[in-house]
Amino acid sequence: MLWGWLEANSASRATVILVFITAVYVFLTWRMTRAVARQTWAMNQPVALLEFHWQGEKYYPASHFEIKNLGTHPMLLLDVKLWCVLHMHERREFIEHYILWDEHIIPPGESLCPQFDFKSRFERDKLSWSSGWLGYALEVVAADLSKQAVLTYRNIPVLGIVNVSRGMPLPVRCRYFLGSFKRRYYGLLYRFKRPNSGE
Repeated sequence: MLWGWLEANSASRATVILVFITAVYVFLTWRMTRAVARQTWAMNQPVALLEFHWQGEKYYPASHFEIKNLGTHPMLLLDVKLWCVLHMHERREFIEHYILWDEHIIPPGESLCPQFDFKSRFERDKLSWSSGWLGYALEVVAADLSKQAVLTYRNIPVLGIVNVSRGMPLPVRCRYFLGSFKRRYYGLLYRFKRPNSGE
């Protein structure tokens, strides 16, 4: 029956069948490509552990935290930010932005342990404090070396929240976007000033 249908108007019907088979092939190839891309992304994505290490009592404002690479590939830090919130009569928030560690590479199994000291800030602002009044939030944006797989890790120890989300927060994305223009601008300034300095 199918052979008779093809013979009736063989050229146009054969073309329709060929188009259908090609469409199925394209769809299956697209699905396979997406699966391979997801698998590659998963293999290269950074795997980080964020931990606080308190000096003396828990939530003491002068301690350190650890960023450990649990993955099998090097991890590139793009942004490290720590908030300390003092809940007293009024809410006071202090932010420590670790720009020094931007573009820092952590090899597999290695860790980075930055210090923090909010106690000196409390003393400078003449604020009374107790460890029970303090809350913290640590946010680390990490990527693979090609910056294709980017994840944002967060740790809020007082609430027991540790989570990870795919992608880069908007403020960090804007900072890197503007940073590329800054580098080009200073590169042009250097290029134009360099010949004049020899005269």
